[in-house]
Amino acid sequence: MDKELISGLKREDFQAVVQGKQTDLYTLTNSNGMEVSVTNYGGALVAIMVPDREGRMANVIQGHDSIKGVMESPEPFLSTLIGRYANRIAKGKFTMNA
Repeated sequence: MDKELISGLKREDFQAVVQGKQTDLYTLTNSNGMEVSVTNYGGALVAIMVPDREGRMANVIQGHDSIKGVMESPEPFLSTLIGRYANRIAKGKFTMNA
């Protein structure tokens, strides 16, 4: 049985097969109890739980409660780390510190 997440998210709500690939929810925590949850579907961040000044945990991003919510979002790249063009622009280049 999985540990209960501070965010209240359920791992099983993010487990599905999408276009032949398994999706899942991954959660990182630190020694202060902070928690970050991300799905491998586009690298979508679904929760970042941090304490407020009184120690109450709060989610500081707008995320989704399930893989279905991520997939059906009217904002397809909401909180995603990997967007539509990740490493896919032919001959892409830019000038830095010009």
